[in-house]
Amino acid sequence: MVEVILEAVGIRKSFSELVLDDINLRLERGEILGIVGPNSCGKTTLLRILAGLESYEGEVRREGSLSVVFQEDRLLPWKTLMENICLGLKYSGRRDIEKALNYAKRLGISEEDLRSFPRKVSGGTRRKAAIARALALEPEIVLMDEPFTGLDFRTMITLRSSLADLLRERRISAIIVSHQLEDLLTVVDRCVVMTPKPSKVGAELKLRGMGLEDRINALKDVLIGMVGAHEP
Repeated sequence: MVEVILEAVGIRKSFSELVLDDINLRLERGEILGIVGPNSCGKTTLLRILAGLESYEGEVRREGSLSVVFQEDRLLPWKTLMENICLGLKYSGRRDIEKALNYAKRLGISEEDLRSFPRKVSGGTRRKAAIARALALEPEIVLMDEPFTGLDFRTMITLRSSLADLLRERRISAIIVSHQLEDLLTVVDRCVVMTPKPSKVGAELKLRGMGLEDRINALKDVLIGMVGAHEP
């Protein structure tokens, strides 16, 4: 039986204009869901709504603990990477330092970098530290905003693989937001494609069990259908 761990129903959000219009989506336990769409279509706003950081109309139902990975790494510059990764553990009263260290190493952070301050390491390593900090809390749900953007090609490829492996091993449900379709094709089980503003869910792709070529072909079919639907 499918267990829905996070669900959004009829989500609407306006600033000076309507940004999100009747968004409906669900996240199943253990699933990796991608949200993709054009720039400025409200993907980050939707993620903030799901995290409880933004007001909205509609309803969000959540079962389980949650962590967020923001677009910016938000590391404290006066603390080492390892201290940053363990920060959430400290304030939650937990002391699972070995688990935090394991997440960091699995994501490819060296022991030397873990002893370093954020300004001394690369942007890719800072991004890995931000992800490790979120996973160290062992949440049931993790929301990630553009986790692969701005990385060099080699770092991006290895991080995609390491992250997908960790999420599946730990059965952590995840939502990954991106404007780059290729960021998600090899990682997610299902992908929601948003339309331009005012954004709706334009299409949904079920990708679990598909090889890469089948995933690409399914995506092409959806995008062609969406373009056709928006033509006058």
